[in-house]
Amino acid sequence: MLTQVLKANQTILEKFKTTIDLSTLPIPIKEKTITLARLCELGARDPDIVWPMFEAFWKEITASGRPPIMFTLDGLNHILRNSEYRDAKYELIHSLDLGIVKKFTDLLSGTTPLPNGGAVIAATSRSHAPVIKSLSLAITQQEDRQAGRKVTKLDPFERTYDARAEGALKGAEVLRVGGIKKDEARGLMEYWAHSGVFRGTVDERTVAEKWAVAGSGVVGEIERATLRMRI
Repeated sequence: MLTQVLKANQTILEKFKTTIDLSTLPIPIKEKTITLARLCELGARDPDIVWPMFEAFWKEITASGRPPIMFTLDGLNHILRNSEYRDAKYELIHSLDLGIVKKFTDLLSGTTPLPNGGAVIAATSRSHAPVIKSLSLAITQQEDRQAGRKVTKLDPFERTYDARAEGALKGAEVLRVGGIKKDEARGLMEYWAHSGVFRGTVDERTVAEKWAVAGSGVVGEIERATLRMRI
């Protein structure tokens, strides 16, 4: 994760040097001697020290005067259930007990604020995702609140609700993102054709076929069906 953070933000992180006391880290580092980019690089090198290095990096980027943060997660369903890790008693560990996951969900729920502002975004879909009853209920209830409707109550006969998952979603705003229309899909495919990355013919039949295969206009699936599919 630190490697990906560095790839996406290197030019920004190189402008800031460490400011907090780093004497407790497993490797000797003095404040004001290295950039935040270098801190990420050092932490990503060794799995044995990566967590305290990440914690130090997080303290640095949330210190006063730092830029706003955008923290995103794709596949929200997968973290609102038990993980495949087990504890010393061989009991399954809930995903919300994992360090990075807990860090994200605390931000998503508002339990942990972002001192310098920013955005915390979690994405989910109905495609290739486990069914999490608590997630579905939380989304429905929040949409009810946003629309001023009566809030949907939980099913008293459903036994798979997870109070921890519900807590991770409290206060989150719901925004539904639908697929694009057929004329928009045609414009996208024509752009790919003019760019030379799509060699097929863009006609009504092709557009309708790719649009339908892509779950009624999911852009990523249109790209997959158009540019990656080979016969």
